[in-house]
Amino acid sequence: MEETVLVLHCKASDFDAATGQCASPFYGPAPMLLPPIDVTEGLLISCSIASMWGIGFMIRQARRVTGG
Repeated sequence: MEETVLVLHCKASDFDAATGQCASPFYGPAPMLLPPIDVTEGLLISCSIASMWGIGFMIRQARRVTGG
């Protein structure tokens, strides 16, 4: 079972800047930097990164061999 982390939020319209208080705070799920992905999407992304790194490495090696 997946647990949800809740954090305290405040709407901008409920925040009083003069006092630094929220008129109506509420708990909601924690914001995520990136959306969750499944295993196949993760493998696709990691293979793409590894392929680009490999291409760059081969170009570097070719330049080193040809003296360019």
